[in-house]
Amino acid sequence: MSLLDIRGVWKSYGSVHALQDINLQVDAGEWVSIMGPSGSGKSTMLNIIGCMDTPTRGSVRIDGTDTANLNSKELTEIRREKIGLVFQQFHLIPHLTALENVMVAQYYHSLPDEGEALSALKRVGLGDRAHHLPSQLSGGEQQRVCIARALINFPAIILADEPTGNLDEANEKLVMELFRELHREGHTIVMVTHDPEVGELAQRQIRLEHGKVREIAVQDPCGTGRLSREAI
Repeated sequence: MSLLDIRGVWKSYGSVHALQDINLQVDAGEWVSIMGPSGSGKSTMLNIIGCMDTPTRGSVRIDGTDTANLNSKELTEIRREKIGLVFQQFHLIPHLTALENVMVAQYYHSLPDEGEALSALKRVGLGDRAHHLPSQLSGGEQQRVCIARALINFPAIILADEPTGNLDEANEKLVMELFRELHREGHTIVMVTHDPEVGELAQRQIRLEHGKVREIAVQDPCGTGRLSREAI
């Protein structure tokens, strides 16, 4: 059974269809990128996968649970238990240290544990920056705090929304190398990006246009880096 299983999903706002008959399965340990131009439906799809919205029709199963018909409280529980979110805008609390920002995620999940939070920061190379405020950190360091925060509750899926969108080239390389390492360790990653170079790091690229899946590109399993593309 797929860890993420989307079948026949539509999202409509009156006569406007943001998503149209989306089908996607993601297995545990897989890295999938969702790409497409502005207005293609990427953000809508991200919100549905991340349990921040529900489809107009269709089913969305995350680790066996169909989230399509859950209420707001139930969606929050699934998001808290199953999904680690990494945002383009960081969304760190400015008056809390890096360590405290990670511990906030623990608070909403179970109980804060300073030792575990510090270990998560060390995991992303920020053990020596744990007591710095976000304003004292570079953009790349803030994004790595976000990744530590996403990992702290051992989510089934890491959902990343344009994680390099606000980073310079040097910090982009650092953050993407961290995602490569997480994938090698077996983490499941679904990443929304407009950057072709970032998208091609994934095992599969799903391209959206006008709310529809138009193309699926798959990395060569022999490791040549080549992509095979299938138009839908």
